Amino acid sequence: GMRNAPLIAALISRSEANIKLGIDERAQAYRALGYSKISGKTTVLICTSGTALANYMPAIIEAKKSGQPLMVISADRPVELAISDANQTIDQVKFYGEHVQGSLNLGAPSEAISAEVIATSIDNLLFKSKYPHSGPVHMNCPFREPVDDTIKEISDSYIKSCEIVFNKEQAMTNYPLPEQSCSNEYLEKLASIVNETENGILVIGSLAAGLDKGQIKEFINKLNWPTFLDISSSLKYSYCLDDKIIPTFDHPEVFEQYSNKAPQTIIHIGGRTTSKHYYRFLETYKDINYISINLNSAKEDPSHQTAIRLVAAPDIFCQQMLPLIEIKNKVKAPFNWKEFVARKVKIIVESEMAYPSISKKLIEIIQEDSNLYIANSTVIRSFDNYVSMSERKDITVLSNRGVSGIEGLIASACGVTDKTNSPTTLIIGDVSFIHDLNSLMLLKDTNAPVIIILVNNFGGGIFSLLPIAKDKDMLPYMATPHELQFSNAAKLFDIDYKKATNIKDFEAAYNSSVADQKHSIIEVLVDNDKNIELYKKLRTVRL
Repeated sequence: GMRNAPLIAALISRSEANIKLGIDERAQAYRALGYSKISGKTTVLICTSGTALANYMPAIIEAKKSGQPLMVISADRPVELAISDANQTIDQVKFYGEHVQGSLNLGAPSEAISAEVIATSIDNLLFKSKYPHSGPVHMNCPFREPVDDTIKEISDSYIKSCEIVFNKEQAMTNYPLPEQSCSNEYLEKLASIVNETENGILVIGSLAAGLDKGQIKEFINKLNWPTFLDISSSLKYSYCLDDKIIPTFDHPEVFEQYSNKAPQTIIHIGGRTTSKHYYRFLETYKDINYISINLNSAKEDPSHQTAIRLVAAPDIFCQQMLPLIEIKNKVKAPFNWKEFVARKVKIIVESEMAYPSISKKLIEIIQEDSNLYIANSTVIRSFDNYVSMSERKDITVLSNRGVSGIEGLIASACGVTDKTNSPTTLIIGDVSFIHDLNSLMLLKDTNAPVIIILVNNFGGGIFSLLPIAKDKDMLPYMATPHELQFSNAAKLFDIDYKKATNIKDFEAAYNSSVADQKHSIIEVLVDNDKNIELYKKLRTVRL
């Protein structure tokens, strides 16, 4: 948009700016989100006035809920046009409301606004994108015409003052992040609880990028409690059942087993879990000493059972706790899950193509140290339900679980490759894929290949697995069925395309795409009735 021209001109004059151009604002916002998720850095979005910044809103909401640093710089018309219903004007001041952690409206450029005012205000806004925890911020910039390269008179003194400020190598105001650790008082109190616990569970929820996962792993290993690793922790596949790992609480058998003898203490590190039945468990057993640790001032307590909430960085907490844990503490796992899981695995292996077989096979064949972006709905639940019997694999797992939307997943995966320069695998359902078709255009300038595994069961199959499935009149309105296949989408954007209808073909297609080192779409066709049938069979396995 033309009103955005001054911002673009400023950017392209700076050789150090890493600029990614896109047509669709919603896609660009999710691309920036993906970059922030993998880097932990504040990524900047710019746009013109009007509906442009509204298209950033879904990703802004996701960034706020999942604690990702983003900054929107929106161009705007000046106040005299905004209040006169001039073309392409809306009220952009504090447009994102409570969905951002800070807003700044500079007013139209004027020599009355010094370069120091601008620079120090931006420094403060960037600080708010990282403190008290990470999240999005918004700067609105009204520009009066002319907004092209027309030269207007500016005083020499103003130009000189601007040169001094903007030629500085560092920020005008530096904001070192405050210490994100726990007080000794609470560390000692928590250590006392831990060392006295004979029946406890450790839960690792979603973990932000940039954390020292090594410290968290050390804590897991030294604590040596039965541990539930959520898929969004990115640690789930670094462990197996030999490591006291608990399958998800979404398995009724897990819920039942821990109901027989509820734990005294649960330590929950990180954000929310994917499993809603974990929170149902907490609601059911109210006497558990439930302690959660995360660098987020939000409540993050769907069960309303938190006894102690420590607002601290998870890795720093683990580092501080390590010397306080007594090694003699050896809480036993109440049950060995291997035989139970083995029976489920046998059913999956013998089944036709379905979500559980896809998630199992992908984790088995994906390369070590890969990036795996997992979409929402059935997809992420399938991966959260999977736990390896005896193998361990370090992969970086990413997801958009802040508000669990189904849009923007292709764009988010592109943002990851922008930062890492390494291949990324995205596994996504057909409805989410349709929502983000525009983002296939972003693949043309990503830094590394994106392999898209598109699981097509011709609609929102998750609703077929929920009680709403019994309402045959309601189900089509929930599931939004379609008859689309996507080879033509790949052709339109010049992306390699493969189709798989069984696990053997899927494995071959994926390995071929990895070897080719180029963008590809692997469309995996799933018969929804067969998928439902497999889930029913899995439920017949009893302890």
